[in-house]
Amino acid sequence: MKTPKINKDNCGCSIEDLLNENIEGREERLCGASPSDMEIYVEPDAEKISYEFYMKKQTDGLPIIPPTGERVRKFIEFSGLKKDDVIAVLPPRSGKATVEKIAINSVMAGCVPQFMPIIQHSIKAISNERFNLPGVNATTHPVAICTILNGPTANEIGINSGAGCLGPGNIANATIGRAIRLCLINIAGAIPGIGDHATMGSPSKYSFCFGEAENENPWEPLHVERGFDEKESTVTMMALDSPHNVNDHRSKTAEDLMDTIIDTAAVAGCNNSHVPGEMLIIMSPEHAKTIADDGWSKEDVKNYFHENTLVPAEFGDRGGRKLDEKWVIDGEVHITRSPQDVVVVVAGGPGRHTMICHGFGTSSESVTELIKLKDNVAASSVLDFKK
Repeated sequence: MKTPKINKDNCGCSIEDLLNENIEGREERLCGASPSDMEIYVEPDAEKISYEFYMKKQTDGLPIIPPTGERVRKFIEFSGLKKDDVIAVLPPRSGKATVEKIAINSVMAGCVPQFMPIIQHSIKAISNERFNLPGVNATTHPVAICTILNGPTANEIGINSGAGCLGPGNIANATIGRAIRLCLINIAGAIPGIGDHATMGSPSKYSFCFGEAENENPWEPLHVERGFDEKESTVTMMALDSPHNVNDHRSKTAEDLMDTIIDTAAVAGCNNSHVPGEMLIIMSPEHAKTIADDGWSKEDVKNYFHENTLVPAEFGDRGGRKLDEKWVIDGEVHITRSPQDVVVVVAGGPGRHTMICHGFGTSSESVTELIKLKDNVAASSVLDFKK
């Protein structure tokens, strides 16, 4: 009997084509999109699985993709490592973030396998002692973890660095940040009210991930500023408050525009006001152009911001820790310790807006991690990990 020809587009598996990957080393099959034809008939009840995970406090409250063995396997293949390899140990529970566990949480978050190298390097970065993940996870402060992507890999996976890059609408921005949060919940034990003691939390704790608009940047991008090559790819992890908008459609000079940004940032009640530390400034391309066209470099921006962003000491001393007198100068406190604390990136679409994010003060330092293969060679593509 002649085997009937199967139309792949009608077999119910064509969604796999979105991954642009073929299952390698498999025998000839009727349907090449799945390693087991029968699995499409025994797919778990996604709604039931999602609710069961929720009841076990293993989700962020949103529905998840069931982490079936086959889905997890595809992610492990893109790690370049073995499933039991430990990427990091995450506090407060000291959970071992193995490749397999990171893959499981990435599947649950709705990622595609090509995002796996980004996520595993992000997890490694936040385990750095300078980042102080124990403090970030356990604090009552609503600090969230921000992921900034730079380099060719960001473009390859289609991360949004333009209009709406801090909001909904892009699978990479939404799910990479969410995968990191699920790893913190399920591996680190940062469950709200248990390992995560944030008084109120923040929407940024669901996902906070974007790319820098390097082609729109009049200055060198963040990863180049931090010593990496323009053709290398990095993730930069920061512990931050939710973004706050700076709306300035009228300023025509760098100084006027910077004064608007500074007046928005110089507020009592932020961690920076009593424990000065890093700040993130996300400038729209239009705001960056206004400042650059006036002859200012990025260093000029950082210097001007540091010198002029001040809070009265009497207000700074009302924060979570007693204000150290070493930060007080003429009755005021700089909210950053030095210009190096001012992290400036360019992102967003049309519009004269800037976003500012106060940091976790001296309690956390940002970490930039090179996306590299297991032999320490910088990856030129996420496909290098599969090879």
